[in-house]
Amino acid sequence: MDVAVTDNGSRAAAARTSGVPVVPWTIMLAVFWTLVAILSLAWNIVQVRELVLEQARVELRANFFKDRAFRNWASRHGGVYVPVTLENPVDPYVADLPERDVLTPSGRLLTLINPALMVRQFNELAAGPHRVRSHLSGLRPINPQNRPDPWEAKALAQFQQGVEEVTGVAEIDAAPYLRLIRPMRMEGKCLACHIQQGYREGDLAGGVSVSVPLAPLNAAADRRVSALASGHGGLWLFGLLGIGAAARQMRRRIDENGAVHDALKAHQDRTRAILDASLDGIVAINARNEIVDWNLQAERTFGWPRTQVLGRSLSETIIPERFRAQHEAGLRHSLENDAAMLIGRRIELTGLHRDGHEFPIEIFIARIDAAGTSCFSAYVRDIGERKAAEEKINRDYHTQRILAELLETSMRPAPFEQRLQFALELILSTPWLSLHGTGSIFLADAASGKLRMAARHKLSASIVQACDTVEMGHCLCGRAAATQELLFVDCVDDRHEVHYPGMSEHGHYCAPILFDEKLLGVLNLYVDAHHRQTPAELQFITAAAHAVGGMIQRHQTEQQLRYHAYHDGLTRMPNRTLFMDRLEQRLRHGERHPALRCAVLYLDLDRFKTVNDSLGHTLGDQLLLEAGERIRACMRPEDTVARMGGDEFTILLEDVAEPADALRVADRLHAVLQPPIMLEGREIFISASIGIAVGAQDGHNAADLLRDADTAMYRAKSMGTGHTVLFDERMHLRAVAQLTLESELRRAVEREELRVHYQPIVEAVRGEVLGFEALVRWQHPERGLVLPAEFIPLAEETGLVNDIGHWVLTEACRQLQAWRRDFPQRPDLYMSVNLSAKQFLQPNLVERIDAAIAATGVEPHCLALEITESVLVHNRETAHRILLDLKARGLHLYVDDFGTGYSSLSYLQNFPFDALKIDRAFVNRLTPGIEDVEMVSTIIAIARNFNMGVIAEGVENDGQLERVIALGCRKVQGYRFSPPLAAEAAGSLILARYSETPGNP
Repeated sequence: MDVAVTDNGSRAAAARTSGVPVVPWTIMLAVFWTLVAILSLAWNIVQVRELVLEQARVELRANFFKDRAFRNWASRHGGVYVPVTLENPVDPYVADLPERDVLTPSGRLLTLINPALMVRQFNELAAGPHRVRSHLSGLRPINPQNRPDPWEAKALAQFQQGVEEVTGVAEIDAAPYLRLIRPMRMEGKCLACHIQQGYREGDLAGGVSVSVPLAPLNAAADRRVSALASGHGGLWLFGLLGIGAAARQMRRRIDENGAVHDALKAHQDRTRAILDASLDGIVAINARNEIVDWNLQAERTFGWPRTQVLGRSLSETIIPERFRAQHEAGLRHSLENDAAMLIGRRIELTGLHRDGHEFPIEIFIARIDAAGTSCFSAYVRDIGERKAAEEKINRDYHTQRILAELLETSMRPAPFEQRLQFALELILSTPWLSLHGTGSIFLADAASGKLRMAARHKLSASIVQACDTVEMGHCLCGRAAATQELLFVDCVDDRHEVHYPGMSEHGHYCAPILFDEKLLGVLNLYVDAHHRQTPAELQFITAAAHAVGGMIQRHQTEQQLRYHAYHDGLTRMPNRTLFMDRLEQRLRHGERHPALRCAVLYLDLDRFKTVNDSLGHTLGDQLLLEAGERIRACMRPEDTVARMGGDEFTILLEDVAEPADALRVADRLHAVLQPPIMLEGREIFISASIGIAVGAQDGHNAADLLRDADTAMYRAKSMGTGHTVLFDERMHLRAVAQLTLESELRRAVEREELRVHYQPIVEAVRGEVLGFEALVRWQHPERGLVLPAEFIPLAEETGLVNDIGHWVLTEACRQLQAWRRDFPQRPDLYMSVNLSAKQFLQPNLVERIDAAIAATGVEPHCLALEITESVLVHNRETAHRILLDLKARGLHLYVDDFGTGYSSLSYLQNFPFDALKIDRAFVNRLTPGIEDVEMVSTIIAIARNFNMGVIAEGVENDGQLERVIALGCRKVQGYRFSPPLAAEAAGSLILARYSETPGNP
């Protein structure tokens, strides 16, 4: 064969033959030169950029020290006086300086510019788009212009940690600046302007920053970088041209030396290389069916080395015995008819390996005539891997399809048993799986510990009857469930404990159905006797069991969620949702059968919170469990007992003939709860408040009936512990009225309908007005003036009392300050304000009182706060701390309604009170005819012994006044002198009473 070699082809071949990789070396040298040029350019750019930053740092520090020198000069001279103009207005931030503004002899007004303003104006004159900026930032700036920007704020935070200088690059107005800031500490000459901010000499007051624009420097650097890039680019290009020229010269010489050698070598190896490189086995035979050539791939395909196979019969070597006669007949037919091809297309046959195993091959045989001799060339390809892959693809397809349908089945909204049956039939229909077409699914019954047949296919009645339930550990399915491992038997043996007449030999796959290592059931599949299991079968059956397990687990989870959605988690009783559903159904049933009535009992455990708080939530839960069991034990099976939450239970009584039936059930409940409950060795006694609402025939809905029972229950709780109340319509009306009052009260606060009236506190003998007690009133737009007894309890319950009390306190302080201003002859006039229990215990009470005093300007010693005894008893530590804080502010503290609550001499001794107020209930007993002076005289004596004042409330007539004076009380208030009055009327009373007092003008 002639070889035609082109110039380029011969050069490439010569280069390869000589072993000198010219092109790679040329490329490597070009890459190296490129890297050198890039690194040089990069180094120069870095140097330019570093030079820019160094230049900026020099300029930055020069400007900083120049700015600092100017500031020091300005601070040393204390500022400069300049004429007041539009450009130099009076500085409002130094208004506290005594000589800020001066008038010259010529009449010109000069104003002081302090050092900070001088420097800022100097910087503003020097400001420009690309000029150095200077800024003074303060931690507590007087002038808003001295507020730090975000970068300065971070630096000030570092100064507080001890850092003395911060520099960095940051953007100002979207332009890069190199910035420097140093701390500014308060000096003695600066305190003249900043002393009111609480600074002391040496304190960190802020920072002084200088910012140098980088844009001009960067522009110059960019021009320098462009010049460097141009120079390096030219040098790099010149180097590449030199490398290319040298490589071309070297390649030409190598090509010339290796051209001849390449051509000869290619000619010698071409034929053998083509044969050995073929992916097909190439076998040549002569007319006698003898092998005359055998390539490398044929050796790999059939296992015969070339040296051993030459001269052997093709039929005996690679063709199975059953196909040899057919092959030899085809060979003779081709020779007799001079056919150009023995097999004119690729066909699939069966080949024989040297070790005797058969495998699929694809073969094509062509006839070759050379030098008058006929021979045949066969092209053979082992297609065993392809066939195995096709079978695996087909098997995987059906496996994935079955598993996907199983997952889809688990999501269908069909009954669970129907989905389980379909899943079993789907598994048994797998085409490649060698199953008997018969099987079943067992579910694990946690209650009985057995397996229960839940789905079956093609099982005889005898099998269904014998295997309806299977004990754990018995028979094949029970053993698989007990061990939680897949069990395979190719034929029934002693482990197959169930036998029935006519049972034929068969095998089993028993796969446990698991989910998170929890046994859910067993998948039982029948196979033919003596079946040989395969890994693919094991993998599929395990995956199918897992998919069925997911369906079962989903069903069980849905069942559990449905149960938890309708049952209480602690007591396992029906919850509110299920109770309301059953109540609604019962009421609908009552509409169809009017003679049948029902009743709802709403039960709340008394004092449960006390048990919970004292013994803990764990014992509280045990108490709820025991109480729930007692309640459930005395109910009929058809009645519904539910836990509504907390310590509240409800009971739905079916078929109540009359309300008395429900009352008798309530009596039974009281009786069953009466015995003590033992909790960790403690006897706990409980009782319950029960509200009853009987379903009427007027179309009650479930929510209304439950609401009525709840209303009756709260009515029972208000009567004490262990009571039962039967609902009537008046309770609902009261509840609606209470809700309406709450809504109107909230709007009253928003609409400013509240008013403060003032009742004078007078000197009992002379009648002089000493002060006033502030009392809130509600000016209702429809009901008129509403007294606090009607709305203050509701305000405490809803939390509005805090806002109302703060408003009353502020308004009272404001009015007191107005009176003290209008009546300067009465500097001793004071105001007394009540604090409710909830208001007293609010966390920010002291802060709110401070705010009211600061807002009105009243002096604390003119304000008295009245506090009830109940607050002191239940919250001793908190009350003691709050009272000390209030006393430290100079406020007077009174004990209101003394003697009506938990009177205790200990808190009078420990708490810093100034006076006791005798409740009107004791003063009323001083009326002639029913005089009872012991309590009043005792209170007065107590007050004297503790160095406290005493004030008698509710003095209504002269007799009471005389008795109070006789007992030694000198401060009184009541209708004998004046009812609570509006502010204007109270002010007139101050004048009238004061003018009537002897010795006053």
